[in-house]
Order: sequence, then structure tokens, then C-alpha cells
Amino acid sequence: MLKRMIIPLIILFFLNSASLTLADEMKPGEFLVLTYHAVTLKASLDNRYSVSRDRFVEQLEYLRTHGYNPVSLDNILKASEGKYVLPKNPVLLTFDDAYISYYEFVVPVLEMFGYPSVLAVVGSFVDNPPKDLPEPLMNWGQIKEVSNKKLIEVISQSYDLHKGIQYNPQGNVGPAATVFAYDPNTKKYETEGDYRARLYADFRLQSEFFSRKLGFVPVAIVWPFGAYNAISQEAAKKAGYHIGFSLEPGIGNIGDLRSVNRILIENEPMEDFIKKIVKNGKDDPQTPIRAVQVDIDKIYDPTSPEKTDENLGKLINRLVEMKVNTVFLQAFADPEGTGNIKDVYFYNSVLPVKADIFSHAVHQMIIRDMYVYAWLPTLSIVLPDEKLNEELRVREIIDDTTRPSQSWYQRLTPFSNDVRRLVRQLYEDLSAHSQIHGILFQDDAYLTDHEDVHPSAISSYKEHFSRDFIFHKLAEDPQLLKDWASYKTDVLIDFIKNLTDGVKKYRPETKFARNMYASLIAEPESEEWFAQNYTKFLKAYDQVVIMAYPQMEKAEKPSPWLKRMVLKAKEFPMGIEKTIFKIQAYDWQKETWLNDVFLLEELRDILSAGGRHIAYYPDDLWTDRPGLKVMKLEMSTQSYPFMK
Repeated sequence: MLKRMIIPLIILFFLNSASLTLADEMKPGEFLVLTYHAVTLKASLDNRYSVSRDRFVEQLEYLRTHGYNPVSLDNILKASEGKYVLPKNPVLLTFDDAYISYYEFVVPVLEMFGYPSVLAVVGSFVDNPPKDLPEPLMNWGQIKEVSNKKLIEVISQSYDLHKGIQYNPQGNVGPAATVFAYDPNTKKYETEGDYRARLYADFRLQSEFFSRKLGFVPVAIVWPFGAYNAISQEAAKKAGYHIGFSLEPGIGNIGDLRSVNRILIENEPMEDFIKKIVKNGKDDPQTPIRAVQVDIDKIYDPTSPEKTDENLGKLINRLVEMKVNTVFLQAFADPEGTGNIKDVYFYNSVLPVKADIFSHAVHQMIIRDMYVYAWLPTLSIVLPDEKLNEELRVREIIDDTTRPSQSWYQRLTPFSNDVRRLVRQLYEDLSAHSQIHGILFQDDAYLTDHEDVHPSAISSYKEHFSRDFIFHKLAEDPQLLKDWASYKTDVLIDFIKNLTDGVKKYRPETKFARNMYASLIAEPESEEWFAQNYTKFLKAYDQVVIMAYPQMEKAEKPSPWLKRMVLKAKEFPMGIEKTIFKIQAYDWQKETWLNDVFLLEELRDILSAGGRHIAYYPDDLWTDRPGLKVMKLEMSTQSYPFMK
């Protein structure tokens, strides 16, 4: 009966497949991984992850007739050890959750094709299946039966981490494998040590179940929900896992098996499946960014958590109605607008917590499909220890006199190892306790031509240049001054690289954007004034956010000024692709909001000149400034009805 159903489908699809494009050959060591869940008799519109049986067979036939060669997990592992050479266009088929259709339908079909496969099992699901599954799960007897087949390898999907747990005081729930649990009874977060122990205990328990029920222990893990971090990878390695699978699209590589990319196969037309395969699961060119930079200060009510949450709801409603896709969300408290940060809105071990509300705000935005960046300073941090803070501040030299910098931002010196350690810890705590997608680094990461003459900076100068630091000689020699500015630029980039490494410990897929002053595009020589460099930024970060503030820059004619900036960005490799042009909605010098129509025209000036990504700051939901109805004409990511 099974063969009578499958063979006509194969013949029909083979006849139609001749016109389809053959896959481009992958490079040596690369391979595709396809991820399936339930394979049901008919696809259900209620479950996007279930694939119908006839569509599944069509997909297998596409792979067979278009140059793909299915391989086993053992092939991948041996190839990584240099003991096996992968064939051209290798593809690994994986099946998550152990649905009964794998046992009843998938295995017989794959045996007909001679294709290997991998089955991932959530240990706790087998005896206690979750509710509302698209179909029943396999039992331990059925899992053991298929595990004995030559073409099948059974691996772990954790014992009991495929669930959400509370991770903040507001009760939001996140992936158990990647968030620090919050106990509402004790009002405490689990420590990193507790978190590590929880993960390792789960992995060991799964191995015990596998050993008792199946007679072997798993050598690989599918990360629940595709979520993982450096700590979960370390715990998995300790538990004996040699490979981990994520749900990030793209190609796998035998050189890095810690988080292998997988292409998620969904209930979709055949042409969409083919598009995924040909493009390795990656989307079309990046969707244009439409971002609003938002102050939590404007919605925080110190008298009432309930009122704060109500205000957050109003802010989110405004952003949803505007249909922006990205939010640069303030993670620090700065109601006076000094730019010098004494406390923050997230749990941490470096600065006082004004209110632990940031992770909740992020959560409420991401469940509405917004891409959320944490907006945070890098150097303008005021440490609670006043003496230490004063010792670590950036210093300037004026008329041969050194003193703490009198600049707007009272920054800590990036040359100090103590500063590197403290600020990194702050960023690690931020990423450990919130599910952010990205980081926007504040515009405080600069050093003027009279900075930094902190003792640690002078020591670094001497070590790098192999000569004494004599400021008046620097000032008199243009080349020395240029070299010093370039070195400071590199030090700041390295300082921020240390922060990104800390963030990736908990959020490995995080994107990083850095604010930059507009003059750096048109006047590269201004690097000496700020220790910032557009070319270096484009290489160092996922996005560069140009503060395109014509009013602040005193541009007499904003429109041509903005257009010139965009045209200049085009001259740099990846300039347009990686640059977000952010306009100012408020004139801080005149203390007045700019006209809505005027702002709309500024956005259109940027876009008409070829800019791709736009943003604005600030935003005030209480006064509707800038005006929602006007700004959404360009800030909305929704296509016009006539666009297809």
C-alpha cells in the first residue's frame, strides 16, 4: 500500500523537476541539514511545522534528482576527524520531537530511498507528552526499535529543557536552556553556577535514560527551540556531546560542530522548499531597517509597577501601529539627560538597579515581531565607588595641565584593565538576563585630540609606539597626532570587541551597532577629534548608526546635507548596506520638536539619495511627537496594497 501511494508521486514529480535549477556545489567540508517535525497524512493549516506525506516524498525526490547526497551523522563526525570525505552536496535529514509519523511513515520511505536520518528525542516528552501536539509521540519501545536500524541515529533534544521558564519578576517565560531562572518566591535569580549545574544535570539525566531505555548514550544534541549559548555548549561538551544543532539557517561546516545550522522545513509550497534549499535557508537581502530609539525613562513610573506596565503597553501599541521592525531600547536610567549613567533598568552586579523592567519590555516587544537592540553606554558610566570612579576617568591635557575630562560625557578610560573588566561584566549581565537581538553602543565611545592622558593610556602609548609620551611634541607633529588618533580608535574598537565577546557568551547571534558622528563620513580627518573611523566601523560592526542630525551640526540646508552624506556612504564598501541614518526629531538647542512634515522630508531625502536603513530619535508617546500618522508613511515596513 505504501509503495502504491509513493511511486506515482515520484513519477509525477520527476517529470516536473527537469526545469528546476540544480544546486550549486557546496565547498569541501560544508553540508546542509534539513529539519522536520511531524509528517502527517495531510498538512494542517493550524501547524506550520507539519509537512504532508505527499509533499515530503516530493522533497526527497527533489533532493535525489538535483545532485544532493544524503549522509549520516556518523559521516559528519568522521569527516570532522579527517576519517571520511563528504560527497558533493551532502545533506543530513533530522527529525525533531519523535513524532509517531517518523516510525509509521518516514522510516519506511527513507529505507526505500536508502537515506540516513537522525531522530531527536526529548526524554521527558516520551512518558509525559505535552498537550496540543499535532500527533502522538513514539514510545521508548518504538524509539529503541528504530535505533537498531543501520540508517538511523537517535540523539538528544534534552531531557526536560524543551520548555519555557520564568526569567524575570514580571513572569515572562523564556527557553529553559538559555535564560537564568527567576524564583518569584525568593525574588532571586539563579546564579551562573546554578545555571550551569541545571544544564549539566539535565544532560546527564538524558544520558541515563538513553542508557537504560536504549542501551547507549547520545553523542549529539538538538538545542531545544534552537537556543544555545557558550555555557550550554560547555555543559554539553562536558556531558559527552560532540555536536549541537541549532535552528539558524545556513550551511553547516565540519570545522565547527558546536552549533550546526539547520534549515527548518515547514508546511509550504514546493517552490518555497526549493528556494530554501538553493539559498541554504537564508532569506532574501536584508529587509530595510526602520528603527525608533526609545527612552524607558519616559514610561517608567517610580510609584507604581502597574502604571509602568500600562505605559509600556501604550508605547508598544504606538510602535505596532507605526509598523517599525526595530527598536533601540534604552537599558539605562538617565531622566536628567546628562548622558552619565549611575543606574540601569536590568539586574546586574556593577551598577544600582533603578527598576528591573528592561527584560520585560524586551520580551513584550519581541513577541510582537520587533527586533530589539539594547541601547547602552560604553564609557560614560559613573561607578558607585566615587574614589575608584575618579581614578578611572578619562583625563585631558589643557595648557600642560592634566585633569579629569570636562567633556559632556564623563567617561572611564578604555585603557584600564579594571574598566574593561567592570564594563564587560555589566554587558554580560545585560545579555544573561534579557533576550535581546542586538546592542546599540552609545555615542560616548570617543576620545578628543586632548584625551586620553590617563596613566594607563600613557603606559599603553609607550608600549605601542616604543617612545615616551610628550604631548606638546604630539601636537606639533601632524603625523604623530594622526598615529595617536588612529591608535586610540583601535583601542576603542578593541574595548568594544571585549564587550561583544561578553554578550555573545549568552546571546551568540547578537548583532552589534555603533553610533557615530556624522562628520566622520565627509571629513575622515576628524578622526583626530573623536578617535572614530567610518571605514574601521564598517568592518567591526554589523551596523553603523550615523547620527544624521543637521540641526545639531548646524547645516544651513538640511536636505542637500543629508543627501551628500548618503552619497558619501556609497563610496565605502558596504556603506549603504550597513549604515543606518538616524535623524533627530527634537532640537535640543532650541528645546523644541521639529515639524513632522519636515522630518518626513528628511527621511525621504535619505531614501531618495539611496539610503536603505533609517531611524529617528527621540520619541514621545505622550505628546505624539513626532506625529504617528505622518512618520509611519516612511517608517512603516508594511508594503503598500498595490505592491506585490
